[in-house]
Amino acid sequence: MTAQEDVAIVDVAKGKRAGFEWILEESFEGWYLMHSKRTLRDIELVRVAMSSGKAVGLVMLKTLAESVGYVYYIAVAEASRKKGIGKLLVEDSLRHFKASKVKEVSEGFTRTSFGQVSKRYGGLHALNMYREMLVVPGEILLRKAIT
Repeated sequence: MTAQEDVAIVDVAKGKRAGFEWILEESFEGWYLMHSKRTLRDIELVRVAMSSGKAVGLVMLKTLAESVGYVYYIAVAEASRKKGIGKLLVEDSLRHFKASKVKEVSEGFTRTSFGQVSKRYGGLHALNMYREMLVVPGEILLRKAIT
């Protein structure tokens, strides 16, 4: 069975997210695990992929500026990998941002830099966005225009 036949993606309220930490524990370690758990608790939107009543993956989203969306983390349960769940979560995220009138998403198709973001949105705006994204040294930021 393909992911498209059996998966529903739903929003999860802030107070009900702790039950999904196990997906992060299967997906990340070290600093990324710690940060992803904190982000899961605090971020404005978490969407969870559900299959047969069980969580199989999740994505964390935030609007950084009026026209810039950011995908913080995508995590898929180990038993559900290689079934297209991650792809469904990315596609769902893009649909969500497009419906929200977001014009650009920092989720991954074109490599970008602080300088490019600064030229597009202004230095202070770019600095604020980077601070919210908590970009770590060596991390590559990617973006995609939504059409």
